Amino acid sequence: MDIYQKIWNADQAQNGIAPILKLSDGDPQVGYVLVNEAPTGDPNQRLFAKVVIPDSKRATYNLVRKLFNNYALDQGAPEIDTPEENQETHELIKAVIETEPMVVARKWLEEQTGEQYNEPRWYKTVFDAWFTKFTQSSGRDLSAFEHIVVGEQSGGKVSGYHFWYKYYLDDSHDLLGGDTIQYLGLKGQNQEENLAVPEVSTLSYKWDAFDYDAGEYRPLFKKIGGFFNGCSIEGLLALGTVRFVGAGRAPKEALINGSTYAMKMFRSQDGRHMRTFYPQFIERVGGGGNGTVDVPPEVVVIDPTLPSSSAVVPNDVRLIAALVNPQGHDPGFESVTLINTSDSVVSIDGWEIVDNNGNAFTVKNREIAPGETLRIYLPEQTAQLTNKGGTIKLTDRQGNTVHAVRYSKQQARAQGRTLVF
Repeated sequence: MDIYQKIWNADQAQNGIAPILKLSDGDPQVGYVLVNEAPTGDPNQRLFAKVVIPDSKRATYNLVRKLFNNYALDQGAPEIDTPEENQETHELIKAVIETEPMVVARKWLEEQTGEQYNEPRWYKTVFDAWFTKFTQSSGRDLSAFEHIVVGEQSGGKVSGYHFWYKYYLDDSHDLLGGDTIQYLGLKGQNQEENLAVPEVSTLSYKWDAFDYDAGEYRPLFKKIGGFFNGCSIEGLLALGTVRFVGAGRAPKEALINGSTYAMKMFRSQDGRHMRTFYPQFIERVGGGGNGTVDVPPEVVVIDPTLPSSSAVVPNDVRLIAALVNPQGHDPGFESVTLINTSDSVVSIDGWEIVDNNGNAFTVKNREIAPGETLRIYLPEQTAQLTNKGGTIKLTDRQGNTVHAVRYSKQQARAQGRTLVF
């Protein structure tokens, strides 16, 4: 099993809470975060529509929250640590060091390096990776924890800020009171697929950040950023420690709950410190996540509850195959195959085949007899089936999604091979 999946599972079994989609049911005993990524046009839209953290899991959330006001907002400003702030840092580390996700991370590092991380060494490893300060051209008294967990100001931009719980507090009931986040929508590749994956958000937003030293708010902008949803602080620390300390041994990509992510990690200019760490959504490759379905690895079908601009309606016509990567020239030779599973003729006049980017081919004057299939070629300048992996949707005359399927980049590699869904 992927080390990052192991850490994720361990965290979800302890203090992490389940990220779920809007149409899923959350268990208040386990805790959950309801992810609402589909843009609504409402400037007050909240990315996390509802968050439930049971009392049994609140300890480390409360401890990490105490650290949020311990740092200067401007990454160029000096940090002056008080004894009380240092104590808060050590209380957090002591609370998380032996939690399940951190234990998984430590054992993995021991297996990979052949070295033993006893309690004092493990404590120092985590402290050095996340809290040791360094200075470089972009700022002074920097630390991975401040950048990744708390977020910093760099001119008029947000620097770092990759912890969902901090974003949630600022967005829903800011540490000082009031909503200081304006969600601007998803960003990055495969946004439609990302909508069906609650574990990670890659987004753009505005943040009125409070400068505790100056006692005032500062308007900042994040063009694109991201974080794991629902993981506890110890889950995030475990994931980042493996990626940083594991160096060349740690995978650069993660497979978590049927989706792949680039585990982006950048070091300080001298290479000695972790500067930032965050996940970048790549694609869905299988089922198993919250709001997804379990399917064979050869064929991946989109969950019918996939959020979209149109409803998913029951229908007897389905997508069953696609020629994504024809031999030679692709445009005009790509095709999809439909089947009518009903006992009567179905007219699909005015229906559309829609690609990953929303481009569509409109079907004209066609019908499918009972139990029969229909192969439809996609002309140039209409829907195009990218070889990098994507989605194919079938919509009716009212724009309702009748059926949708997805394929991966790996599946599309073989030229001339028809994919069967």
